[in-house]
Amino acid sequence: MLMRSFFIIITYLFIFSPSIFGTVVNVSAPAYKNQVIIWKKKIDYISNQYEMIDKKRLDSNGFATLNFQAKQIELSEIHIGRTHAMLYLDTARDQYNIYFPKDTLLEKASFKKSQIQILFIDLEYDDINNLILDFNLQLDYFLYGDTTKLIRMAKHNKKFQDSLNEFKISLTKRYENYPIKFLHNYIRYEIALLEQLAHQSKGEYYKNYLYETYLKKNEINYKNDSYMQFFNIFYSDVFSIGNVTFNEKVKFSINNYGDLNKLIEVTKESRFFSNSKVSELALIKGLYDSYSSNEYNSTIILEFLSKISNSTNWKTHKLIAQNCISELKKFSLGTRCPNFIFIDNFKNEISINKLKGKYTYINFFASWNNISLHEMEIIKQFSKKYDFINFLSVNLDFNINDFQEFIENNEFKTWPICYPKDKEELISFWELDHLPTHLLIDPDGLISQFPALPPTNSYNNNSIDETFFNIQKKLSPKKSYQIGSKY
Repeated sequence: MLMRSFFIIITYLFIFSPSIFGTVVNVSAPAYKNQVIIWKKKIDYISNQYEMIDKKRLDSNGFATLNFQAKQIELSEIHIGRTHAMLYLDTARDQYNIYFPKDTLLEKASFKKSQIQILFIDLEYDDINNLILDFNLQLDYFLYGDTTKLIRMAKHNKKFQDSLNEFKISLTKRYENYPIKFLHNYIRYEIALLEQLAHQSKGEYYKNYLYETYLKKNEINYKNDSYMQFFNIFYSDVFSIGNVTFNEKVKFSINNYGDLNKLIEVTKESRFFSNSKVSELALIKGLYDSYSSNEYNSTIILEFLSKISNSTNWKTHKLIAQNCISELKKFSLGTRCPNFIFIDNFKNEISINKLKGKYTYINFFASWNNISLHEMEIIKQFSKKYDFINFLSVNLDFNINDFQEFIENNEFKTWPICYPKDKEELISFWELDHLPTHLLIDPDGLISQFPALPPTNSYNNNSIDETFFNIQKKLSPKKSYQIGSKY
């Protein structure tokens, strides 16, 4: 019976015609029937923003077809709920047939995401996915096939560098018949990551070797995940990459001068900023990473990113700078809240826009989260005490049936308990990775607090109750007093 089901899956996957759709991905995910499947890719590796490629709902058998017009080889992600898998898009392929297995390691009472390995059906040997899988296997053999290599690497032993050089030669021979630029760059920077790890204690001399060999004289591979991982680790603390004096000069140029040209002039004092294009990308990353630090003026950082976006000679840097600005301002006070739609416990539709006119306090919760359930009792008291606040509890249980069961077993009358119409989009936008989380929206539909204070005194000994009290004071009409009268 199992074998028969497998052949049915194979037959189903091959009935699609890919020619008019660009790249077609036929997905079989029987463990996720009727769930939403999202295909997306990273826009850039500095702000880590994503772009949705396609979105479908798996049918009652767990099948779906995803479509995208691929222009270059790059990494993409396929998400179903909290589980995701990686897929490289090969421009030489117009169709992939994949099996998305059940995630057996996923914790129910958790909000953590999990990655699995998809299974390819009839994958071509020279496909980028197959070649990278093959390289990763060779890398595992090299590192873990002989435990002495790991010991030598940890000790920064010369013998490790010798064995690594031999490994490089073997890789050159193994993949010489595959003239795929993305593949060879991927391998090159995976090796660079190893060298960076193995010699990180050797100081600036070896860091200079890494810069000269892998960054200064090479083009930037913005879409190659291996290159960008190496780049981000190399510039992990951009403004401290030189020395203490360099770092102090950077701080002074940002906080005191507020002059982008002065900052660029300062960075040129470091050898790791000698390539203008690499330098500008590193500068964007440094500004982005420093925004939340108390050591830097966040307003000036946004101004600098905006100036780079407007003046850069490289189109990609313009987009990355804009993405950074967008990401940094995403949850800022006064930013308009997206009009998410929810279905309440009476099956009525509620939207953020319909709640304008009052402050709205939203708590994201799940029936499996005990802290969330304890907060619900306090919110119940608030809903009676503060009639000038809209209260909304948004359930994020993994299955809508769990939410419905929760509603049936609990009584809520004073405020609506909802389930999001598009749970995946909501979780993605608010970057929710733990519960409970809270949001306060002002009467004009603008973000007032995110994350907002909780109902209990668990965050810096403050709760949202103090915020509500201050709002109440502002809304209360001021009394006029006459001298000599009794009150």
